[in-house]
Amino acid sequence: MPLFSYIAQDSANQIKRGTLEDTSREAAAARLMRSGLRPLEIRRAMAGRGTMFLKPLQRDRVTRADIAFFTKQVSLLLGAGLSLDVALRTIKQHSHKESFREFVGDLERRLKEGKSFSEALAEHPKHFSPMYINIVKAGEEGGILSAMLDRIAEYQTSFDELKQFIISASIYPIFLMVVGMAAVTILVVAILPRFELLFAGMGQVLPMHVQLMIGAARLVGDHLLIVAILVVGLPFGLFQYLRSEEGRIALDRLAIRLPLVSGFVRDLETTRIFRTLEVLVNNGVHLATAMRISSGVAGNREFQRLLQHATAALKEGQRVGGKLKGSGLLPDLAADLLSIGEESGRVGQVCGQIADHYEEGLRLKTKRLIALIEPLFILVIALVAGYVVISMLSVILSINDIAG
Repeated sequence: MPLFSYIAQDSANQIKRGTLEDTSREAAAARLMRSGLRPLEIRRAMAGRGTMFLKPLQRDRVTRADIAFFTKQVSLLLGAGLSLDVALRTIKQHSHKESFREFVGDLERRLKEGKSFSEALAEHPKHFSPMYINIVKAGEEGGILSAMLDRIAEYQTSFDELKQFIISASIYPIFLMVVGMAAVTILVVAILPRFELLFAGMGQVLPMHVQLMIGAARLVGDHLLIVAILVVGLPFGLFQYLRSEEGRIALDRLAIRLPLVSGFVRDLETTRIFRTLEVLVNNGVHLATAMRISSGVAGNREFQRLLQHATAALKEGQRVGGKLKGSGLLPDLAADLLSIGEESGRVGQVCGQIADHYEEGLRLKTKRLIALIEPLFILVIALVAGYVVISMLSVILSINDIAG
């Protein structure tokens, strides 16, 4: 739809500026008036290809942190006794970020048009997952929206902490790898060729293993553009392939078969799935709906397919735990505990216990993996750098022998 920029006046005679999408200038004016604004000027905004290209690079956009802040603030204001529309208006007025104000204002406008809060959130699928929307819907129906938003905030905080833990634990090994590769490259490309010139001036031949390293360095230097294209192009091509449907399926299948990676992926998906089930079921969402939503939360396609089959089995009257057991994806212990929860009517509580158990296991595996990777990187870097240094020393000793 066309994009329009507008200048309008609110009920307090304050001037408001912004942009909106609509079918025509008249439709945009009607939309502004429905939201309580009196249009003063509406003009077609320029949104060419250059704008669309630069849009992802703009800083002023609604981020994940903004959504987390929004969730906590709405919960707090509703708990303080404010109505939902007043809470949204308060959040908008106290925000200094233009994109966030427009985002909250859009939600407020949709409420004024008669939509429910969950329906308004569903208009922004980029920011609100099906799980988020279903929990909000359950809160609206039960009259406990503030409490439901609290649960969503806890859920988001839990996964953000886990994500940050994994990222933080990965920084040092990656730093070691980059520094080590840079050091070895400098030795081979910048230092060894000088010894070749020295030996050539003395009429001597370098040892074979040193010639091989220098030959590799010369090959890189003589075909720098081709090497640069390969270094950049191969990862880019692999990245594009992994973004495709076929590539994602292949990567997901590989991830559950690799010895070290499979256990990590299993615990991560188990934690994610059962934490989602816990939050949904404990907040009044039917287990079949919770299973369907959890299948969308899972990151690996194989786990998604398993949950979809389990959801279909549940609708046919079968037990979910029995369907999940023996799949080779989710742990049998988790499936057995879920079966016990189904029989006792405490599915939500049991799912929370499963998620806690495997999240703890995931953190422990991450620590052990990092503890293994760090010395492994150091060993590999030391071996490569040591080989280069010993080769250089052998050249220096050869020079001394020649001089003697």
